[in-house]
Amino acid sequence: MSGDAPKGLRIVGASGAPRMGKKQQRFHKLVKDVARLKEAVRAWTHALPEIHRGIAEHERLVAEHRGVIRELVRGFDRSYSHPSLTKRERACLRRILCETAYEALQDGDDAELKEIYNRHSQSDFDAEAAAEDAAQTDAVRYLLEEQLGLDLGLADVRSLDELEAAMAAKMKELDLEAERARQAAAERKARRKKSAREVAAESRRDAERAQVSKALQEVYRKLAIALHPDREPDPEERARKTLLMQQINVAYEARDLLQLLELQLRFEQIDEAEISTLAEDRLERYNHLLGDQVFQLRQELAEIELPWRVQLDVPLGKLTAAMVQARLQTDLRQASNEIAGVRGDLRRLADPGALKAWLQKALAAQQRARRARSDPFDRLDP
Repeated sequence: MSGDAPKGLRIVGASGAPRMGKKQQRFHKLVKDVARLKEAVRAWTHALPEIHRGIAEHERLVAEHRGVIRELVRGFDRSYSHPSLTKRERACLRRILCETAYEALQDGDDAELKEIYNRHSQSDFDAEAAAEDAAQTDAVRYLLEEQLGLDLGLADVRSLDELEAAMAAKMKELDLEAERARQAAAERKARRKKSAREVAAESRRDAERAQVSKALQEVYRKLAIALHPDREPDPEERARKTLLMQQINVAYEARDLLQLLELQLRFEQIDEAEISTLAEDRLERYNHLLGDQVFQLRQELAEIELPWRVQLDVPLGKLTAAMVQARLQTDLRQASNEIAGVRGDLRRLADPGALKAWLQKALAAQQRARRARSDPFDRLDP
């Protein structure tokens, strides 16, 4: 029905009317804030299924990339003994093999890759990884204890996993101490007799809350009386009003004043001119409800955004579902390109001539890098 088209809520006045008062201005701003925040939450809710499908596809590509990297290391190992390779080419291939295998083993244990790495590096991956882990642990523990003054009391921690567990235990201990302090403060406050001013202020707050709830109930009651399906004899119209009543009930339970007022506008129970002339006390109650709604919507939006802020390292600033989707598409393209690049390397491994040409390019690049490090002016050469 054309009469069911949603209307935006705004304060309007006749031409030449006096400027809005402070409470009307606040009402106008809160209405816009609620609408903006609700739209942001709706956008995230609509986009999240597609985002999760993209993440699943990215995880599949990451797993595929791990597989082709492992295949590449095995191909390097097979090609290493090819009789056409020179000593320098073989040394270059060994270096690339060890670097690639080491990075691959960081993503997960693989007995075959570990054996290949140990044989070509003449070292032991597990021992190297343990030493690196211990060094990182010492560095992180130093930052925690010396720079931040956090005493973990665990001098024998030798791995990042152990350090993480120690940190979790310490944070739990600190949280318990803070909670005990809060409880003690609350108990002291409860035992203290309230002053006459505090009792009066509490009574005023209770009265204000009651008035605010009453204002919400009045808007709800008007809509329910006009749209309740039990009073509608026409079956088709009763079904329509049943759906509308469900919307009204949901909005009332959520204390969504903006939705209820917009429904009143839609069904012409009020008009925008009437809203602009609301009594000060009623406007104040509406502002209270809308302010609470803004706070709740901001919390809801922050909870939705939090995991994506952590994952994308965006602690502050604007973050929308569209931004996450764009970043995800970039990551998907990059993962696909990396897989295609590794598959190209695998094809070159199968051709001894292409392998030699590839190694010669790698040697030339290595020589240029070495020369640039020893002679900074060489970087200026065309």
